[in-house]
Amino acid sequence: MRPATTLEEAYLAFDPGPLRGPALKAYYVDRPHNPSAEMRQILLTAPDEPHKLLFTGHRGSGKSTELNLLAEDAEIQQAFLLVPFGLEEILDPLDLHFLDILVAMEAKIYLAGREAGLSWPEELVRILADFWVPQGRKAGFLQEDETTSLSERLTGGFRHLVGPYGRLRLEPLTRQILRENLAGRVSELITHLLWLVGTVRSSLNRGVLIIIDDLDKPDLATARALFYERGTTLTQPPCKIVYTVPIALFYTGEFRTITRYFTARFVHPNINVQTRGGKPYPPGIKTMHQVVYRRMNQELIAPDALDYLVRMSGGMMRELTTLMRTSCNKARVAGKWRISLQEAKEAVDEVQRDYERILHRKEHYVLLRQVAREKRIRDVHTEGDETNILMELLHNLSILEYRNEESWWDVHPIVARLL
Repeated sequence: MRPATTLEEAYLAFDPGPLRGPALKAYYVDRPHNPSAEMRQILLTAPDEPHKLLFTGHRGSGKSTELNLLAEDAEIQQAFLLVPFGLEEILDPLDLHFLDILVAMEAKIYLAGREAGLSWPEELVRILADFWVPQGRKAGFLQEDETTSLSERLTGGFRHLVGPYGRLRLEPLTRQILRENLAGRVSELITHLLWLVGTVRSSLNRGVLIIIDDLDKPDLATARALFYERGTTLTQPPCKIVYTVPIALFYTGEFRTITRYFTARFVHPNINVQTRGGKPYPPGIKTMHQVVYRRMNQELIAPDALDYLVRMSGGMMRELTTLMRTSCNKARVAGKWRISLQEAKEAVDEVQRDYERILHRKEHYVLLRQVAREKRIRDVHTEGDETNILMELLHNLSILEYRNEESWWDVHPIVARLL
């Protein structure tokens, strides 16, 4: 894929979604303090060890792209049957239960094995069918059909459950029925996973690696319910799993307890575009310029417009791509062939208005001014409502974390315009 030569092409190139496939190879830019190499090393060390990793970062920092890069790694593909899925593809972020995740794991491993050419043993298929056919009838995703084999019926049922437009995501009644019927049968689900993983090892000579993206999308209360209250359960499946989690969870009092359940935790950093003292940081700015120039010719944006957008992005990958895409569109509407500082400022103004709508409490601004002044959050990390506000500001990207030799925090540059 070549860099865009027109603003129309550039608009398409700056899709703010995760990079994958040819776009990943063409557009990906690494960053300092990227933990992906450490994660990869843990995963490739003893493929049968059931390591469980937590992966976080601000929403839009590029976590999904890093997970796609991991899944496309040749050594990872050789060592594992890969079972990647996004929460929003097969589950409902607004109504999420730990049982939904276990059910999705079992269904996705079964389907991934079929897609890899694995013929599941008849005895295992019979055991799974004895378990799932009654559940499928009650929940409406698997029907009796004597004209097809048990294996085909199970495959079809799992596809109806966790495939595109699957019932586990779209049908609240299906979720309710499964949760009620499976509440006392968690050990059976874990046993199924043990048999499936063991069959993959004996038949394909590979381990199983599950990568669950978008688990940072639910609210903090849901994340606590999953990883604090059910952390022991989520670490029981006998394979390697990478869980994404909300960054706000790392700032809760329960987090130290949560880490005891998991092998390691990693933070995907934002890119420093300025120093802690507020001066431009050339290495980070250069990285962000590379992100832009991989996708479009540099003649399509004025240098001062690019510098402005990079600075106002706060080093957030999705923020930069969104601002670039908005700027492309505004320049096209104005009949221009390149982005000027005017379109860049108009794009930033739109994002600022979004923040104005959600930051409506006096307490928001008290904490934001303190973080902007101190560049840390320790002094505001107290109990009660103040902590809830801090978690909210971290979750909605008003406060961003950065890292040099040590971590520091700052207000999103666009939000800082409101102070």
